[in-house]
Amino acid sequence: MSRRTILSLALWTLIAGGFEGCTTMSKPGSSTTLPSSAFFPVDANELKPLQVIAHAQDIRMKNCHKGLACEEAYYTRGLVALFENRADAITVFQELHTAMPNNRYDVATTGWLNLLQDTAPSSVHSKALMIQLKQEVLHNLLERSDLAALRTVKDHDRRVAELK
Repeated sequence: MSRRTILSLALWTLIAGGFEGCTTMSKPGSSTTLPSSAFFPVDANELKPLQVIAHAQDIRMKNCHKGLACEEAYYTRGLVALFENRADAITVFQELHTAMPNNRYDVATTGWLNLLQDTAPSSVHSKALMIQLKQEVLHNLLERSDLAALRTVKDHDRRVAELK
């Protein structure tokens, strides 16, 4: 299939989805929660620190070209995108895989891309594993964030001590 055909099909799918969304809207007075586009849904309390991490990674990604710091920024941003938007996560992981093939996260990146693009129905066992995976990723991201904040505080304290 040509690239133009694929883009055309994607556009028509989005348009059809938009029309379907408009026709299935709820009646006034009823409450409907639209499905999240996140791969791992989280509550607002968990999302706030992830947004801080995402912003920091976006800045790092703009300022790097290749290398370990750039690999880390893209991979971490992809992990955060799992909690924000599935399509964004796919895009970031594909960018990392394409721009820096054979990077230290390449095996994990390929695994995430396969998992994100898998349309097979999931079993009860798979759902349990997904819950565990979500908790592991969330814990690791927040732990990284805490360590970075701790390093910043220590650097600040060291600079203050040097000035005295």
